[in-house]
Amino acid sequence: MVYCGKPSKGCGECRSRKIRCDQAQPACSQCTRAKRDCPGYRDQLALMFRDESKSVVRKAAAASTHKNKRAERSPRTAIPEGNPVRPELGTAVVELDFDFNTDPQHVYLMRQLWNCPLEIQPTQELETTKYEAICYFLRSNAIPGSLWTSEMISNFLLQSGGPASQQAMKASVVATATAMLSRVRGLPSLKDVARREYGFALRLLNTTLADIEESKTNQTLGAVLLLAIYELITSRAPEDLQSWTNHINGATALLDIRGTDQLKTDAGLRLFLYLRFQITISCLQRDARVPESLLECTKLAMFLQPAEAHGNRLVMIIGKLSNLRADICANMYSDEREIISAASAIEADLIAWLAALPPEFSYTTHVTTPFDFAFQKRFRGITPYDDQYHVYPSTWACSSWNHYRSARIVVSEIILTRIRKISDNSSMASLSEEFRLQCRTLRSTIRRLAVEICRSVPFHFNAHHVERDSNLPPPESYLGGLVLLWHLFVAGVVEDPRHGLRRWVIKCLEMIGNTMGIDQALAVADIVAVDPGVLHPVTEEEDPRLSVLCV
Repeated sequence: MVYCGKPSKGCGECRSRKIRCDQAQPACSQCTRAKRDCPGYRDQLALMFRDESKSVVRKAAAASTHKNKRAERSPRTAIPEGNPVRPELGTAVVELDFDFNTDPQHVYLMRQLWNCPLEIQPTQELETTKYEAICYFLRSNAIPGSLWTSEMISNFLLQSGGPASQQAMKASVVATATAMLSRVRGLPSLKDVARREYGFALRLLNTTLADIEESKTNQTLGAVLLLAIYELITSRAPEDLQSWTNHINGATALLDIRGTDQLKTDAGLRLFLYLRFQITISCLQRDARVPESLLECTKLAMFLQPAEAHGNRLVMIIGKLSNLRADICANMYSDEREIISAASAIEADLIAWLAALPPEFSYTTHVTTPFDFAFQKRFRGITPYDDQYHVYPSTWACSSWNHYRSARIVVSEIILTRIRKISDNSSMASLSEEFRLQCRTLRSTIRRLAVEICRSVPFHFNAHHVERDSNLPPPESYLGGLVLLWHLFVAGVVEDPRHGLRRWVIKCLEMIGNTMGIDQALAVADIVAVDPGVLHPVTEEEDPRLSVLCV
């Protein structure tokens, strides 16, 4: 590899002014304080893989000329054309030139690999497939600033050997990447390769976990996270969700072992910030309490990463919500009104979080037409729900909004359910007008938030961009599909099975499953299709008191 110095991670303004950049999201503090438009940050991974073709050709031509001159002066020492040069006697160092911005077809990758010295080319078709899968994985998750474009991943992929934790993470990358490629291309042989790599990664991971110090490394936690993503890609049946949950539980245990020391490095902090929402969502799904260690680390992360303060505060609120659901499931409350009071307090926290959002989180609503076929093509054949869609300043902002919306829907459902139970045991006269008004407001809020989640979906797939920018995620970005599964589920079960919103959500989930190869999306679609719905319109028709109460 050609080393040209470590590239600066600062924004363009700070680099040009040669000042320290705090790399805050979505804009650095220096630009914000000076009221300048922050141009954003360069993709560190893209800087590592540069086009050195002209340089290589120039060096090769110079070497050839020098060789010919030497041959003319001493013909007896010339190496015959048919004899290969032994690597230990002399090998040109050529930079691997993997272009992630082009179609990663097998033929193209082979053409790229043939530009490399023979001694570093894969000698087997299987090895070529693994290289291609890793390229596809990085390209499909190439959102600037994300975990997969961090220096941690870049450095790790360029290293060979290493301890068991590093080897486990490499095997996890290959397993997940090959599973992605096999689903997208529909190749069962690649699926078998992915399954073998998955088993190999598990064996290496078990070896790593036997060593307490190795289990604390970023590579071990990264391997567990990747295996959780593997389960989302390959698990088709709804009951297979348990495999993903097991890996998330394992990641939670590792976070507990790592303690607050994990936040002292940039890579460790990135891993924690990436996992915090995954863990809280898993706890919400299982009616389980959020580990106290995660909440403590989240509090500390607020001071270490001020730019992530809004996300960390939201995690704390969602943690309270998950703990409330766990307490309800464990029959910790004896009075329905106590549950309503606790849920209302969480709802108030969510409203306060929303009120404190800075302008950088603002989004715009756009209207399209049913005949905008170019938009539908970018959105993989789907028309935006109600012909409207949102445009956000960043993927992070969009994800934060949807976490808020999903949490608000869940807490509103808790309050509605308890009001229904009170109405079953009370006369209409005993229910105050305040309860009735609150119920109507909650139903209206739930419907509005579900629609807003649906309108955010096109943004995750870059459907709003007529001309794609090279710094934006490619069309097949997996991150958009992965982060939407929970939010689409929450929005999809709001209305009854016959409602248009429910059908639209199922169509989106099937698109994610069939075109992006995320099998868990198909499992979620099956669950959404049979859920009775949060608002229970049939029950309300059978009970006239509820129809009056909850219109």
